[in-house]
Amino acid sequence: MSERQRDWMTLALVPGVGGTRFVRLMARFGTPKKVLAAAESELAEVVGKSVAKNIRQYRDAVDAETQERLMRLHGATLVTMDDPAYPALLAEIYDPPLMLFTRGGLLETDQYAVAIVGTRHPSHYGTAIAEQLAGDLAARGITVVSGMAEGIDAAAHEGALKAGGRTIAVVGSGVDQVFPAAHADLMRRIIAQGAVVSPFPMGMSAHKTNFPQRNRIISGISLGTVVVEAPPGSGSLITAKHAAEQGREVFAVPGEAGRPNSRGPHALIREGARLVETVEDILVELRIPSAAHAAPGSQTAPAEGQDTTPPPAPSAPGLTALEADILASLSAEGAFVDEIALTCRRAVSETLSALTILELKGLVRQHSGKRFSRA
Repeated sequence: MSERQRDWMTLALVPGVGGTRFVRLMARFGTPKKVLAAAESELAEVVGKSVAKNIRQYRDAVDAETQERLMRLHGATLVTMDDPAYPALLAEIYDPPLMLFTRGGLLETDQYAVAIVGTRHPSHYGTAIAEQLAGDLAARGITVVSGMAEGIDAAAHEGALKAGGRTIAVVGSGVDQVFPAAHADLMRRIIAQGAVVSPFPMGMSAHKTNFPQRNRIISGISLGTVVVEAPPGSGSLITAKHAAEQGREVFAVPGEAGRPNSRGPHALIREGARLVETVEDILVELRIPSAAHAAPGSQTAPAEGQDTTPPPAPSAPGLTALEADILASLSAEGAFVDEIALTCRRAVSETLSALTILELKGLVRQHSGKRFSRA
């Protein structure tokens, strides 16, 4: 771990800092190292006295040495929001995680990812369809994302693994923890053939308060989310809600009428989710470039109606297409976030997230009233 990564991790883990305060501190001081070295009075001007005190006492609040030791022990790496390896799709959502602890590897091809989620208590049909959809997606070079829980999540990971494709598990604990314990072998295979990622520090056990954040990362890292069997109140329906809020596609597999596990998907379909019977229903809707859904060495034809035009490449190294568009739109006087969103034809929340990343990269400066200009 580099010194900058260590400082970034330390500051991000200080109690009370969070994403918004982290960005404010970076805008004021420039680097995590300078934040950690700043006087308490200077910090208080930005984040208040209580959080400023926590930052000054960060050595008591954050055990960075233990985090590094556990990362080395388990072969984990840290991907910070300003790292080119940070998932571009995830960077576009509102309030993205400041960092991801990762076991395995994140690849550029993971930008073509689809999440498959559902109940922990599926029927045989639900398990079979989740595994089949995941296998069909993976065989076409599309990364399958899920949460490594029992039931549909596990079936999705298994389907991708059996097809020889990539899969990413987003977990609600540290990446050194196995939850549920019975999935130790599954976790090992996911790491070998994809990645296990988490915004939570090493050593943290799975807790129900962690899963809402884990769910929004599952949807945020994916182009679309497929729900397979989910009773009312299921966490997978929360993941679908996050996907819709993030401007991502929501898909649902219909089930047998009258079954509790069918009620969630059927409700989503009534609300406008795309009905899924085969993998082609997903591919056509997402318009994934044909190069992404041909298995290595194969000549798989694109689905009927499929858009095979690759997405536009960012105009500057290390920038997403949206970040490049925002920079191109900014004048010397700057503009308010809603004006920038209108110019770039994107949602305000999506635009604000991209502006946050550009601010962290030192490319834009924020002024009062959410007005931004080039740095």
